[in-house]
Amino acid sequence: MIVGSDVVENVKRNLPMKPNQAFRHHFFANSFVISGLFCCGFLSAQDATTATYKSLPPAGKSPSSDQADVWRGKIDQIAKRLDTVSDHAAANDIHVLTRAVRLAIEKNLFYKAKDFGIADDLLQLATERLERLESIAPEGGEASRPDRLGILGIEDRQLAEPLATVAGFVSHVDDSVQPYGLILPAGWIPDDPTPKRLDVWLHGRGETKLELQFLGERLRSVGPITPADTIVLHPFGRHCNAYKFAGETDVFEAIEDVAKRFSIDPQRISIRGFSMGGAGTWHLAVHHPSRWFAANPGAGFVDTIVYQGWDERPPYSISPAQEKLLALYDSIAWVDNLRNVQTIAYGGELDKQKNASDRMLQAARESGFKWPYVIGTGMGHKIDADSAKRMDEQLAQWDREPRTTIPEVRFMTYTLRYPTCHWITITGMQRHWTAATIQGEVQQGTVKLNTAGCTHLAIDLPADSLPAGTDAVTILVDGLALAAPDAVAGQPYRCFLQKTSAGWAVASGPDLSQRKQPGLQGPIDDALMDRFIFVRPSRPCWHGNVQRWMGDEYRYALSRWRSVMRGEVREVLDSELNQETIADSNLVLFGDPRANSVLAGIIDKLPIVWTRDELTVNGRSFDVTKHAVVMVFPNPLNPLRYVVLNSGLTFREFSNVSNSRQIAMLPDWAVLDISAGGNALLPGQVQAEGFFDERWEFQP
Repeated sequence: MIVGSDVVENVKRNLPMKPNQAFRHHFFANSFVISGLFCCGFLSAQDATTATYKSLPPAGKSPSSDQADVWRGKIDQIAKRLDTVSDHAAANDIHVLTRAVRLAIEKNLFYKAKDFGIADDLLQLATERLERLESIAPEGGEASRPDRLGILGIEDRQLAEPLATVAGFVSHVDDSVQPYGLILPAGWIPDDPTPKRLDVWLHGRGETKLELQFLGERLRSVGPITPADTIVLHPFGRHCNAYKFAGETDVFEAIEDVAKRFSIDPQRISIRGFSMGGAGTWHLAVHHPSRWFAANPGAGFVDTIVYQGWDERPPYSISPAQEKLLALYDSIAWVDNLRNVQTIAYGGELDKQKNASDRMLQAARESGFKWPYVIGTGMGHKIDADSAKRMDEQLAQWDREPRTTIPEVRFMTYTLRYPTCHWITITGMQRHWTAATIQGEVQQGTVKLNTAGCTHLAIDLPADSLPAGTDAVTILVDGLALAAPDAVAGQPYRCFLQKTSAGWAVASGPDLSQRKQPGLQGPIDDALMDRFIFVRPSRPCWHGNVQRWMGDEYRYALSRWRSVMRGEVREVLDSELNQETIADSNLVLFGDPRANSVLAGIIDKLPIVWTRDELTVNGRSFDVTKHAVVMVFPNPLNPLRYVVLNSGLTFREFSNVSNSRQIAMLPDWAVLDISAGGNALLPGQVQAEGFFDERWEFQP
């Protein structure tokens, strides 16, 4: 097989490819397969599916039955007393402690002798917080803001030194109480109204650092960074997923919760981290560049193929759809977005993971820009004190510099999951997984935009961002002047643009027709980044093979979410689904149209045919007795939400080895031969798969 030399050489030398090349690893997708083995010494797909992978989290130790009973008794007592407290927000800071101990007991998640002591400490702290809450917010009342801070152990006086504490919030995704750590700086005063800078620090991979261990560490340590006059947030991030999927949502929900408790300057939030936290920092910086005043990644990974060594030895045949899906989290392909955020990277001189920073910097240089890069002399996988000081000083300098009210934008995206940079949002693309780009600037009363691959745009300029007295606004898109709406003094300037057959035009409002748009663009895993619920079937499927597979996959999806995403799946029987849930949740339906009454009610509005005797998808017919459909689609009952068929998270045990393997494994839809059931890679043998087009229609 002959492969394009530019692609091969780029990958072999670990060099970044340009965005339009980055996911064209056709020598993976199109490798010859002979007798189940890849040529060129590649592994067989069977090896990957039948191999044994470590569990995540790993099995731990169990407490004695007597000790477990004592802890359960304390947890039950605290829960009963909390039932009488109406201040639910304050109660989260108690629930987060008892939940950590309960999960450790239920799943035997004790790994070291000190973990048993941590359980005692967390329950003691929960009791102390509860007693304080009961004293200041009796039944029917709520605690004041100072009292809520007191529940966290923050006294009503100036801090002499940094203070470490922990808190919890209820996740919008699944209603689970998720933890985070918080560091208040020395000199912090409770009543100071001045908005503070917030640094978000992402922790490294710790397979045995579950809720209990995380909370214990965050209570006894201020962590690796304590910048002056800066609050530091340590998100839990759903444990061990490099802050992707629901772990990404967790970061932003934690920021939101901190902003409710403290005065935070939204223009002075940074994203920082090391190792797995460095990978998370690269990811969050390139996908949400305008959310941060600075990004400070160290080590980690910036792609899957090169980091895993799959350029030399891929473990399975990567399908064309999976190849495209690499664009979701391969940060190196999004490097251009770092033009929009001040970045300082770190790498230990002797650290293998320094390669991530090296490759990102080289990719940026090839694109025409660069950033400061600190290298720890003689350092392995560690940040030395001198390097840490240099990075803190650089962030402090950037923090002091005045901020541009309307920054110039140079932004690109592969998916409308990530559509926004500063004042411009790409709300429609010509084709998902092919880069769409936009450059924008505002000069006096003129908004100038240059686009590629975009079909819909939204402009959202802050109030008074245009010169005083400006009413007439000129919008130039790709050199074409549009008749734009006038500006109104003191109000934000908002405008929607749409590309028609005649060119760009101003639209009266957002285009709400059935099409892919931000938050409703797939793939399947995207539905589990927002609020979702599993809808259980009340009847068996038409065919025994499908019924057995569906039952196994339902149980697997529940277990996988609980173990990997550290949450609680919301469930409802199909006959008990109500309008309120339809309005606020993505519906994950399991079963076929006979088994699941909700699916039966919408099947004629989905682009498939599924009856007792027929299964037709994208014009192809499949044996209905041994095939099933997994897919994501706008919910016909609520087009602003998803409906998912027969799938939870699409990455399985194969991904437990490394966070860089936690990638979306299925696109918008797939037809599976389920005769042999699921394996470590996939829920069945893929017979057909693909992405819907921008109108949610099958592509040829």
